[in-house]
Amino acid sequence: MTIVEKIQQWFIPKLIQLKFIKQVSFTLAELTDDIQEYLPFDIKFSVPNGTGFVIISDVELAEFKQGLLSAKLKGTLDIRCLGEHLYSSNIQIELFGKPIYLKEKSVIRATEVTIGKITLSDDNLVVAANARKVIAKLSNNILSQVYALTMGTALSFVGNVTDVKSYIANFINKSSHKVLELHRKDIENNLLESFSNGDLEYTLEEAIPDEKLFIKYGKDIVVENEGLTFRFS
Repeated sequence: MTIVEKIQQWFIPKLIQLKFIKQVSFTLAELTDDIQEYLPFDIKFSVPNGTGFVIISDVELAEFKQGLLSAKLKGTLDIRCLGEHLYSSNIQIELFGKPIYLKEKSVIRATEVTIGKITLSDDNLVVAANARKVIAKLSNNILSQVYALTMGTALSFVGNVTDVKSYIANFINKSSHKVLELHRKDIENNLLESFSNGDLEYTLEEAIPDEKLFIKYGKDIVVENEGLTFRFS
């Protein structure tokens, strides 16, 4: 550590304690760039006999109103069923929320999170052929499976197969507009849960000098003037 850095480490905390430095601000453009380091992250959703993922690879922050931020999440939506790739699309999710600082945990978290528009674009329905493969797999195996099961379990199995066939029909009939309708609630609930359980919060680190200062002297954060202001006690 140089002499200048040592002086800064001693002098800046004194200025904060004496109230000469009351706050530090970062533009939302700067914070948007910083967030990219922590991407991608995924949101899972349920698919009959398969898996569904939204993978967020880009986030853009902007000031909304009344101390709230808006965030545009951009990424891809991917659906697989019985080992076949059924559907893929670009997805954009609009979020609104209020950032807060939890001093006792040294954590920055989004609260009052609500979800606005969700849109799909550039969807890929070449997968209709794969949807037919899934139907074929079900048809080829259903009789052997039913004979091997008890009556009650067999009826449950047939019901499950019926659900899968009904789901797959959306892709065979190229009803791509139904994909979002089918999964929106699940995607929204899982995304909101990620905020509420702390998966998408940021913990300040004492090893980073600026963050160490805010851990020790920070009071709260506010959204203002197209930026985020960190206010000291």
